[in-house]
Amino acid sequence: MLQHLRIENYTLIHSLDVDITPGFCVITGETGAGKSILLGALNLVLGQRADSGILFDAGKKCIIEAHFDTEGLDLRAFFEENDMDTTPGDTLLILRREVWPGGKSRAFVNDTPVTLPVLKELSRTLIDIHSQHETLTLGQSCFQLQLLDSYLENKRLPQQYAEVYHRYDTLRKQLERQKEAQRKWRQEQDYWQFLYEELSGLNLREGEQKEMEEALARLSHSELIHTTLAMASSELEGEENALRSRLESMVRQLNKIAPYHTGLASDMDRWRSLLAELADLGNDLSRWSESEEPDPEIKNRYEERLDALYRLERKHQVEDETGLMAIRDDLGRKLQEASGAGEEIERLEAESAVLETELGQMAEELHRQRQLSAEELEKAILQALSNLGMAQSRIEIRLTPIDHFTATGTDRVDFLFSANTGSEPRELSKVASGGELSRLMLAIKSVIHQRNLLGTLIFDEIDTGVSGQIAGKVAVMMRRMSRYMQLIAITHLPQIAAAADTHFYVSKAVEDGRTVSGIRCLDEEEHRRAVASMLSNDRITEAALRAADELIKDRQW
Repeated sequence: MLQHLRIENYTLIHSLDVDITPGFCVITGETGAGKSILLGALNLVLGQRADSGILFDAGKKCIIEAHFDTEGLDLRAFFEENDMDTTPGDTLLILRREVWPGGKSRAFVNDTPVTLPVLKELSRTLIDIHSQHETLTLGQSCFQLQLLDSYLENKRLPQQYAEVYHRYDTLRKQLERQKEAQRKWRQEQDYWQFLYEELSGLNLREGEQKEMEEALARLSHSELIHTTLAMASSELEGEENALRSRLESMVRQLNKIAPYHTGLASDMDRWRSLLAELADLGNDLSRWSESEEPDPEIKNRYEERLDALYRLERKHQVEDETGLMAIRDDLGRKLQEASGAGEEIERLEAESAVLETELGQMAEELHRQRQLSAEELEKAILQALSNLGMAQSRIEIRLTPIDHFTATGTDRVDFLFSANTGSEPRELSKVASGGELSRLMLAIKSVIHQRNLLGTLIFDEIDTGVSGQIAGKVAVMMRRMSRYMQLIAITHLPQIAAAADTHFYVSKAVEDGRTVSGIRCLDEEEHRRAVASMLSNDRITEAALRAADELIKDRQW
């Protein structure tokens, strides 16, 4: 049950604290005074998204708190699942929402920070806010299905089915992606295999391209290298007039006079070293000259391999053999995946078949329970409609099988309605007036919430299109509903306002050049005069006061 609402810095509200009483509460007020603003604030603290445009003062944060008495509601599983602390025996639950300039917001449950999805999940167990928009959606099949499922004996079954369906749907999508990949693989597998074998056949080695390019550059000049080396070797080591033999002869002559020339004597070691160095150089020239014989076969082999590398590099648009090796390895992985795709598809199909069987069984059970609940719900709604002055109404909840699984089962639900004797029930959107839709929604809510007890139910002008004697019947039903839950109604009808245990009045005033909304709880005399004003024009007459007294007296219905 909602006990207290605190609002600070929200749209037209500067600061507001209001205690909410048990039983039947109504909220009335002049048009534009801010009745819908209260609901907006309450929706915000229950998890609705927000932005900084809601701030009364753009430089300060908005704070909204809602205090609930949770006696009779078992929330232990929710708190354990979300790792939140609770005090045994403490039934007070405080929801708080803060919105900062710039749009950032935070949410708290008993001072523990929570996410909006968690806040919304908790809110659904505390309060049901019925808006005018919800009455308009009554004609939609998906909304009708939600209404029916809320009346099921096993309320967990639709959620359990949805969880299995989500796993099944995810698996089927994964299977379809795998099959589509396999189809593409099969189309391209032969080409991939050809490319892979073409690259693998080269037996690529890291760095070989650079090595072959350097070797080929030398082989391309092998004739010049050989001729030059042979000439140099001959000049140095030749039989006639060779450089080394002439130098040896010169050194022998210098050696003879070295004892008589101190400077020459000190250089003789260098001359002898020069002769030894020339001997080593001569050996190198001789060896290289013999090894650098032109070999056209080796040159052709290098040219052919480099041509093959260059051709594939152009084909695959890479710069060297490293790029080709990466493409070869990638093709190998693709071929391996393609070969294992069949096994993966078989595994997914087997898992899918198991889930499909489980889903089929759950869908059948869900259909069976919906049929039973539809019959009970029809009877209960008709009884409620009779209490609202629509005894001649007929309602039929029709279940139509769907030939495939959906997130909600294999049923389409349609509420068919007729307000008059002799008329066949038809789709709600085609046969029900605004007032009839309002009464029908009220009847449905009254029936459903007798089974699914919540702490609080709020009606936002559900009495649209209702007046006169019917308004009195609506008031009676609301008062009866308030016996087993807290009922809050925003209304413009005096009959409903008169039936309330507590009457809140919303007004607006101008403070410091700004319009400000406020709310206060009326005492008995103020309540009497507020009902009378709803029965009068500009001035409250004695006749209106007497009529108000009569309506208030009758609230003991």
